Amino acid sequence: MSLFSRGLRADTVQPGDIFRKIGTYGANWVVERLFDYPDIPRHARLVDQGSGRTMTVAVSMLLDPEAFKVIPKN
Repeated sequence: MSLFSRGLRADTVQPGDIFRKIGTYGANWVVERLFDYPDIPRHARLVDQGSGRTMTVAVSMLLDPEAFKVIPKN
């Protein structure tokens, strides 16, 4: 289990999950897809709900409470 996960597991992140990046103006990022490669940790492609911008980050970063906050789905 990741040092940052605080009880959450990397396999709990799924497409459609929503995260807010800490320290920003409050954009919500939706997990579009997950990437599993044998030589790097699991990564997620995120799409900003407001602008459509994309970014790819390690799932361990999504689970780091100092980097991202989980937003409950409505």
